[in-house]
Amino acid sequence: MKKTNLLIVLSLLALLLAVAACVAPAAPAAPAAAPAAEQPAAEEPVAEEPAAEELVPLDFRLNWTLYGEHAPFFLGVEKGFYEDEGLDVNILEGSGSGTVVKLIGNGTNVIGYADSATMMRGVSAGVPVKAVAVTFQSSPMSFIYREDAARPTTIEELPGTKVAITAGDASLSIFEACLGANGLTMDDVELIQVSNPQAKEVAVLEGTSDTFLGYFVDQPMRMEKVTGVDIGWKQLTELCGVNTLSSAIIANNFWAEQNPDLVEKFVRASQRAWQYTLEHPEEAAEIFAATSAGDMGFDVPLSLAEIEGSLTLLHTPNSEGKPIGWSSMDDWVSTQQTLEQYASFKPEEDVNVFFTNDFISEPPYEPPQ
Repeated sequence: MKKTNLLIVLSLLALLLAVAACVAPAAPAAPAAAPAAEQPAAEEPVAEEPAAEELVPLDFRLNWTLYGEHAPFFLGVEKGFYEDEGLDVNILEGSGSGTVVKLIGNGTNVIGYADSATMMRGVSAGVPVKAVAVTFQSSPMSFIYREDAARPTTIEELPGTKVAITAGDASLSIFEACLGANGLTMDDVELIQVSNPQAKEVAVLEGTSDTFLGYFVDQPMRMEKVTGVDIGWKQLTELCGVNTLSSAIIANNFWAEQNPDLVEKFVRASQRAWQYTLEHPEEAAEIFAATSAGDMGFDVPLSLAEIEGSLTLLHTPNSEGKPIGWSSMDDWVSTQQTLEQYASFKPEEDVNVFFTNDFISEPPYEPPQ
C-alpha cells in the first residue's frame, strides 16, 4: 500500500514537470518604440514672381534740335515716368514742325511734337494727325537778330528785311499771320532759305540775313553763350499783335485709334514730367544739361533760363486752372480765325478735327494703381 502511494506521488510530480516544460515562457515585453524622428515640414512652394511686363518701345520725334523746352521730356525718361507707364521712350531730334507733321502723318513716327498752326495746315491738307496735348499755349515765336544790327524792332522795319527760314519751318504760319495783320505779304520780305535750324543762326551771325524766326525762350540765350555776341529779339505777339496756339504733342490718327491706351499713358507721363519740372526747375536743368544737350553748350544755368522761359507759356486765360496740356476750344477757334484772316488758311467747320482732350489726365498725373 505504501509502495503504491509512493508511485502515485512520483507520477504526479513527473506529470507536473512535463506540463511546466510545455508552457513557453512569456516573451519579455518589447521596449517602447522610439518616437519617429521628426520630419521637416514640407516647404510651401515659392510663388514665382510674375515676369516683368515688357516695355513698349516708342519713338518721340521732337520739333527741333535740342533746347530747354524739351527738358521735361528728358526728365520724364530719367525719372522713370514713362517706364512707370510701361513705355520705353526714345527721344529723336527734329528739323522743323512741317517735317514732323509729315513724318507722323505717314507713320514713320507715330507720336511727336510740333507747332499747332503748322499741324493745322497739315490736317487741312489731309494729313491724319491730331494734337493730343498742347504745352505751349502762347506763341514764343520771335524775330531774333544781332543787337548790333537789330532788325526788325518795329513793324515799319519789316518790309525788305532778310528773314532766314528752313523748309517746313513752324514759324511760317504765324509769320504769315503777322504780315497779314499789318497789311503785308511774303513778297514784302526777303526769305533766305537755309538747310537746317543751325544754319538760320549762322546766317544772322554772319550777316547774310537780318533775322530769323525762332523761340525767344531758348535760341537768343544759347547763341549769346556760345558765341559771345549780344543777341536781341522781338516777339511776334508784341510786334504784330497776333497769337496762336504753339507746341503740341501730336499723334497719328490711325495709330491713336488702335492704341488709345498708349496715347493716354504717354500723355500722362508727359504731364507728370512737365508738372515736376514746374516744381523742380533746377533738377530739370541738371538732367537736361547731362544729356546730349550738354554737347551743344547747355550747362545748368543756360538750361534753367530756357526752362523758366518755357514754363511761362503753359496756359491761356481760357485754360488757366486746367490740367497741363488741356486746351480750350475757344483758343483753337481763335487760332483758326487768325490764320484764316491773315494767312490764307481755309477753315474747318469743326475745330475738333485738330485736337482732343480725351487723353488728358487729372493731377497728380500718376499711373492708376
